[in-house]
Amino acid sequence: MRGNGHFTTPSGGTLYISGSENKSANGVGILLPRDIVKHVLGYNPISDRIITIRLNAKPNILNIVQVYAPTEKAKEEDIDCFYESLEATLNTISNREITIILGDWNAKIGNTCNDDLPSIVGNFGLGVRNERGQRLLDYCIERKFCIANTCFQHHPRRLYTWTSPGARYRNQIDYILINSRWKSAIRNVKTFPGAECGTDHNLLVARFTLRLKAASSRTIRGPRTLEPKERTYLCDAVEKKLALEPPTGDANTQWQTVKSHLCESLEEIKASHREGNAGRKTKTKVWISEQTWKLISKRKYIKGKGLQDDDVRKTYSDLCKEIKKACRRDKNCFIADICIEIEKHSQKYQPSDLFKKVRLLSRKFKPRSWIIEDHNGKPITDLNAVVERWRKYCEGLYDQPESMSTQLPVWDEITLEPSIIRSEVTEAISRLKSNKAPGPDHITAEIIKSLGERGVNAVHSICNYVWQHGEWPNDWTKSIILPLHKKGSTRKCDNYRTLALVSHCSKVLLYILNTRLRYFLDWQIPQEQAGFVKGKGTREQILNIRQLIERSYEFGTPMIMCFIDYSKAFDCVKWDHLWKILAELGVPQHLVLLLHSLYINNQGIIRVEETISAPFKFRKGVRQGCILSPVLFNIYGEYIMRRTCEGWDGGVTIGGVKLSNLRYADDTTLLAANESEMTALMSKLEKISLELGLAINRSKTKVMVIDRMNKLEHTGSLHLETTERFIYLGSMIANTGSCEPEIRRRIGIAKTAMSQLDSIWSDRNISIKTKLLTELRSGPNAKIMTFGSYACEEVSSSFHVHEGKVRIVSRYWEIFGNTAAERLRYWNKQRLLEPLGLL
Repeated sequence: MRGNGHFTTPSGGTLYISGSENKSANGVGILLPRDIVKHVLGYNPISDRIITIRLNAKPNILNIVQVYAPTEKAKEEDIDCFYESLEATLNTISNREITIILGDWNAKIGNTCNDDLPSIVGNFGLGVRNERGQRLLDYCIERKFCIANTCFQHHPRRLYTWTSPGARYRNQIDYILINSRWKSAIRNVKTFPGAECGTDHNLLVARFTLRLKAASSRTIRGPRTLEPKERTYLCDAVEKKLALEPPTGDANTQWQTVKSHLCESLEEIKASHREGNAGRKTKTKVWISEQTWKLISKRKYIKGKGLQDDDVRKTYSDLCKEIKKACRRDKNCFIADICIEIEKHSQKYQPSDLFKKVRLLSRKFKPRSWIIEDHNGKPITDLNAVVERWRKYCEGLYDQPESMSTQLPVWDEITLEPSIIRSEVTEAISRLKSNKAPGPDHITAEIIKSLGERGVNAVHSICNYVWQHGEWPNDWTKSIILPLHKKGSTRKCDNYRTLALVSHCSKVLLYILNTRLRYFLDWQIPQEQAGFVKGKGTREQILNIRQLIERSYEFGTPMIMCFIDYSKAFDCVKWDHLWKILAELGVPQHLVLLLHSLYINNQGIIRVEETISAPFKFRKGVRQGCILSPVLFNIYGEYIMRRTCEGWDGGVTIGGVKLSNLRYADDTTLLAANESEMTALMSKLEKISLELGLAINRSKTKVMVIDRMNKLEHTGSLHLETTERFIYLGSMIANTGSCEPEIRRRIGIAKTAMSQLDSIWSDRNISIKTKLLTELRSGPNAKIMTFGSYACEEVSSSFHVHEGKVRIVSRYWEIFGNTAAERLRYWNKQRLLEPLGLL
């Protein structure tokens, strides 16, 4: 078992695992059913031999420690390390809490009749004690733990926990330990040898009497998608409720009325689902067929009856072999069906569905983990403490200690823009994107789109109230913040990016406000900016950069490019400067005050799993997940560049026009004819950016010199790293203008993408036919090869053609087998390779 974290099983339970990152020799895990998961307070994957989990129970918190001790053949240092780690783990648990330690101890306590330790062991130990067993007993005496296995009288068949191959030896090496003071809470402990677990260990079960604290009630959530009949029902139900109780009052009161009607109607739909599915067991679709499950059930039945004679054991062994063959066949069919679906999506030009199926084959398993470190590097395992740590981190991230006092006009003194008309609301509702996670109100875009005439009129009324009074509903100003891991350690907050979920109904007004704002701001965006601009994208900007370098290199005109990297640019925008910039650019005071009211009341709520934090205030940065943020940031960046270029006459001349910069959102590229010119421009930009809250990350800012004739003098005055190649907007740019490095990089990325399917290529249980089908239909290399190569010249030299054939041959070698004999055998099958033009 590799890695640590948790994931949800097809049956709805949650498996918490702890293993090594480098090897899969060891590993421990705890599986909890769905109704127990909601009581989890936290878990801690200590090592590949120890994992702990905390449950909210009465009268005290319950701690479960799962262990896997080294075997008897292990070195003494490994045993010492294991017990030291267990000791350190137990020291972090309060003595007032209940602690259960269970697992494979690889130790034999043996017969306990003569030990005279009633609080530690009972009289029903099994076997002969060994050295490891004596050490475990000594440790239990020291820590005052009771070995529950030995406290209940059963037949030896219900006591032994491990059977050797061939069933020659049976031993008791798995134990359940509990604090001696809580010994009476365990009612019974015994094994179930007939349980089908796929292991040489028997299932060890303890009956434990303890009450769990009631979990906090959760807000009703509507379904992510609605069937056509459900949409009709929702529309009619909400229309009736709005006719009986129309929304009145301020914007927040009106929205609460509409939301309550929606939630009541959704609960009625969920109730009808429960009634319709009463008595039914919903089966999760898995790749194992029904015929294979029947064989597994038959094997389970035979084992449950007992493997007493040779004929029964032979039947059991034959069934095991038959099940393995059936599983191989099912897996082949499962992968082949996915490949056929990929082909269908490809023919129908459905890239989203196509890549979902490709990811189903190629993605590697990665469990989730909420454990995070505090300021001192100490891991936090309690879920509530983890959420609080994230709240403080985000609060510090968006805090603005010093603020410029901007005098904004009073709401009653401004001239209001024309009111919102109903057609604007209906158009905005139609623009809402489906299949998106809901915000704090748990209302999805599909639900908003299902509203009837009265529902749309209610939304129209709320939007107009906000428009005329500047008071936003509380739900519309809140955001749910989800931490998403980027790279590096999963325990450091800095290695995460935050994703915000906002109310979908608020987006209706935001779309309208965005349209009104763009009327005043779109013409302010210059040609140099390609980010969040209609009709432009990364392809156009990559092409511009390549053409600049090619012309400079071709005509021997030296040029210096500086690729600027800002530190968290979107999160560092100062609001007071933003309002001032909008006013200077001619945006009406009414729209500025609407934005100010939205931002000043904006709150964030951290959510990890199903646990949420107390709200915190945002004090800087543009809103995440907000429709207005792109245009607001573009204007902010444009203001910085305008001030930087005031009185500036430098840059490079292209087609009679001087260029000093190219931009894509916050990715800014400065252009200069020599080093002194670039130093002056960079210094001015850095100073002005810092005034407005944006700090340049000098460690990631790079300089590229295009100088074929070696005319420029290099003094190092920029104090920045100089590079010959730079990845700009996902494409590698070379200072020679050549696209060959980018093409080779794309080939390498494509090969890496194909290596994600190595588990399929190397799986001997999958047929060659299925592997070829997977290669030809689901290979993502062609898609990856084309991305970022829009501005690359066509490479058609015989060297590249030959190199491509070598790569294809090596790939098919991997498919056909790992050994030379296997490759030679399949290589002789010319009918496979001749159609590919490789022979």
